[in-house]
Amino acid sequence: MATAACSYAQQQSAKPLPTEAGMGLINGIVTYEDGKPVKGATVDATPLGRPMIAITPHTETDASGHFVIYIPRSWFGEFAVTAKKESEDYPDTSMQFYSDGKFETVTLTSPHPSATITIRLGPKAGVLLGTVTDALTGSPLSPCVELRRAAEPNNFLSASGLVKPKYRLLIPSETGVLIEISLDGYRSWYYPGTAKKLAAQAVLLKPGEEKTVDIRLQPDPAATKAGCPQLVAPTATSQ
Repeated sequence: MATAACSYAQQQSAKPLPTEAGMGLINGIVTYEDGKPVKGATVDATPLGRPMIAITPHTETDASGHFVIYIPRSWFGEFAVTAKKESEDYPDTSMQFYSDGKFETVTLTSPHPSATITIRLGPKAGVLLGTVTDALTGSPLSPCVELRRAAEPNNFLSASGLVKPKYRLLIPSETGVLIEISLDGYRSWYYPGTAKKLAAQAVLLKPGEEKTVDIRLQPDPAATKAGCPQLVAPTATSQ
């Protein structure tokens, strides 16, 4: 979650104004839930209501939690401003799957080309960790994973690379999530460990809770997967 703030703007007064060079800016600070600054958090400014054909503007916070993102005037408009620090189990809230569409926004215009915001990380995600192997040979596998909020099936995350032979997967805390693991030549696996989709259950984890789940995929030559996307998930731009 994030709240608007003004004090940080004063700390930027010694820096050249980017608006003089045809740029705007979004600046501020990222804190933990207890108010302490977060070093090394990634902050994204995702344009809303318009397509983004370039890399989303982003930066990292410094040792005092501060950040500045410069925005070309041609990109002015409304932005969702989100932060993540996955190394400490704070997920990428620019993805609706993790934020549930709850994020703060700022608007840059020619008369008002800058905005200041404080982003508060939290709560932490839960964590699933373990291994993925062939159930018969024990060979390591890199499957496709699909995560869906049980109460909101259209709020999902699907990709290859999220789960590797040895994995650590962030799960929105206090939220029931259905998990499907699939791979060509293997039966699909559903949490908590069944090949039957109707027997699938949602995993529910508390903030910071870790749960070990070793996934064993059963070979099935007749099983095919119609491709696995690099990443498919609703993002802030989907709002």
